[in-house]
Amino acid sequence: MTEPAETLETRKAFDSAAPVYDAAYEWLPGIQRIRAITRRLYLENFPPQSRLLEINCGTGNDAVYLANHTMNVTATDLSPAMLEVARRKVHANGLERSIEVRPLAFSQLNELAGAVFDGAYSNLGGLNCTDDLSSVAAALGGVVKRGGFFIATVMPPFCPWETLAFLARLQWRSSLRRMARGGTLATLHGGVVRTYYHSPRALAAAFAPYFDHVRTFGLVVMLPPPNSARAYKWLGPARRLLETADDVVAGWPLFRSMGDHYVTVLRRRGGA
Repeated sequence: MTEPAETLETRKAFDSAAPVYDAAYEWLPGIQRIRAITRRLYLENFPPQSRLLEINCGTGNDAVYLANHTMNVTATDLSPAMLEVARRKVHANGLERSIEVRPLAFSQLNELAGAVFDGAYSNLGGLNCTDDLSSVAAALGGVVKRGGFFIATVMPPFCPWETLAFLARLQWRSSLRRMARGGTLATLHGGVVRTYYHSPRALAAAFAPYFDHVRTFGLVVMLPPPNSARAYKWLGPARRLLETADDVVAGWPLFRSMGDHYVTVLRRRGGA
C-alpha cells in the first residue's frame, strides 16, 4: 500500500529531528512542566502493572518513565529514527520486558485489532499530526478495555502567547496559523509537518462513540509556549508566579482551551 505524501513528509521530518530531539527540547521548562503534569495524570489513572498503548512515542521518554513505575508499554511511532532512539533507551534502562517498541502510523492502528490494553495515551501534540481523529478513536475503542482511560495532550486552535508573539513581529498571517483550514505546515529541523489544531470539543466529539469525557484542562496557559527558550530566560523567577496562575486558571472553561497545549482524559465506555 502506497503511503500518502503527507505521511512520508512527516516521517522524514521526525527522522531528521530524532538525533537531536532530546537535547533540543527536553530541557525546556515548558516541556518539563507538561511532562510532570501529564505523568501525574498517568499514575492517577493507570493502575500499577497496566498494559498501555502509546501513540507517537517519539524518543520513548514517557514509555521509560511508566515502565519504571511498573507499567508495560507498547510504544508506537511512524518514525524509524525516533524508534531507534527509543530502543536504545529501553536497552540502556534494562526495560526490554516492559516496553515493546513498534513502528505504527495512525493509518496502521487497525493492525492492533485483537489486542487489549488497560489504557492508552499520546503526549505533546502527537494527535496534531492527523486530521482524522474519528479513525484514531475507532481504533482505540477497539483495543482499550471498557473503563480504561485514554489521556491525550493536544495543541488547540488558539494560543494567546503565540498569537501575540507573531503580532509583535507584524506577522499577521502567522498569528492565526492554528486556525487555518486544512492544517498548517510547521517546520521541524529542515522538514515540514502538516499540523492540525484540535479544540477540546472537536476531540471529545470524535471520541464520543467510544469514550466519555472525564476532564480537560489547559497546559502552559499563562506561560509562553514551551519552545520559547528566550521568553523563559527573560521571565526568570517570575516564571514561578505564572506557573501558580497557570494552576489556578487551567481548568476554567475559557482557559482550558487557550494554552499552548491542553490535556484531556477520556474513559472507555461500558466500565464502572
